[in-house]
Amino acid sequence: MKLFLVATCTLSGAASFALLGAATTPRSAALAAMPARVAPAAIRAAYNPDPMAKARPKKSKEPKEKVKGPATSTLIAPEQTFFEGPPSMTETLIPGLSLFTVVGVIPFTASLARQAWTRYKITNRRIEVASGFQGKDVVQILWREVYDVKWLRRYGGAAGDMVFTLKDGSKLEMRSVSQFDRNLAYIMSQVDEAVPEACGYPDKPALEYKEKVASGAEPAPVLPPLEATPVAVAEE
Repeated sequence: MKLFLVATCTLSGAASFALLGAATTPRSAALAAMPARVAPAAIRAAYNPDPMAKARPKKSKEPKEKVKGPATSTLIAPEQTFFEGPPSMTETLIPGLSLFTVVGVIPFTASLARQAWTRYKITNRRIEVASGFQGKDVVQILWREVYDVKWLRRYGGAAGDMVFTLKDGSKLEMRSVSQFDRNLAYIMSQVDEAVPEACGYPDKPALEYKEKVASGAEPAPVLPPLEATPVAVAEE
């Protein structure tokens, strides 16, 4: 009987071992087929455990050299007035002669009003015309805006009229300008280089004026010397 039980247990254990081996064989094959995991590489951090190992260079504070820029006067030329005044008195001659008639009072009064309220100003940047009641109507044009210039001399060149045509088509009129040839020469020196040639300048009277300037009989059409502005020094 004991021999039978031992034989039965032996057979049961062998069968269980056979079943366990058969069951685990596919799993072992699957594990063997999987790729081996690669160990992650070591990560290098920017942290320096030894702060004294690499000392930072010290910043040396050296005085910076101050570079002086160009003077303001060389960048922007100050505005200077070449001519400023009322229309020529010659425009009152003919209206004055008409006072012998009743109708002549009106044009003579108008010419006197122009003498009182009209002002012409020519600078190195612009032309300014003040007219109207008490000279409150002011018109200004810049030299770069002038496209064409027409002129007409009166009273043997003592005075003259000018009409400026601007690039936008508008016009500005100056009547009875005194010192006509001198002012005209300066105006032509300020406008664009192509304007005098397109206008037919210089004409014969302008050439005669230039000869007088060269001989010293007439003053040159240039700006007066720029006077230095006195600087006030504060008292200590």
